[in-house]
Amino acid sequence: MDELVRGSAFFPKPYIVGRRLSFGRLLGLGLFWLFVCLLFTGFGYQPWWLFLSLYIVGLIVVVPVGINSYWVIQPAIIELHTYAASTLTKFRQIVFNCPRCQLIHYTDLQRVTISYRCRKRLSPFDFNPDYFQLILKTNAQTYQLECALKASDYLPQFVSYLQRQGVTVDDPQQVVELLVSGKSLYQHFHTET
Repeated sequence: MDELVRGSAFFPKPYIVGRRLSFGRLLGLGLFWLFVCLLFTGFGYQPWWLFLSLYIVGLIVVVPVGINSYWVIQPAIIELHTYAASTLTKFRQIVFNCPRCQLIHYTDLQRVTISYRCRKRLSPFDFNPDYFQLILKTNAQTYQLECALKASDYLPQFVSYLQRQGVTVDDPQQVVELLVSGKSLYQHFHTET
């Protein structure tokens, strides 16, 4: 039972962590911004060119905010699909569906560290998540992978899988134990602070 909970040879691969770009998501963002533009231009009371320019400029700003990088767990590698920090470059990557893809082989990993840091809330309306990352260290580079909200669905199994591949995994905050026991990471770390 412990082997099944913590990870077994049947860990489902490929497993996507984060959200891959989809047509439905782009359509949803486009429709949301269409409604906002119609609202700002009075549902047709302003000139059409004002609506169109607001819609186009807004799409270039709104769409990149709603799309994030993601990573994929494969049997022998981790695929990182990252978008640029620049808004225009990221918009171009989204339109052509070509995020930067990097491959990290498990054999190249020296160490993996699980890191959870509380994020200081600036207002009661600040709903951004805490910093929850896997830090992968190779000979050449260090990668910081964002963990998705449902980390309990994959992280304990993935850590066990990495250990079976001979990768050293550091978990100084015992995040995996908290996830396996079903505890909320947010509540645990925010009551400590």
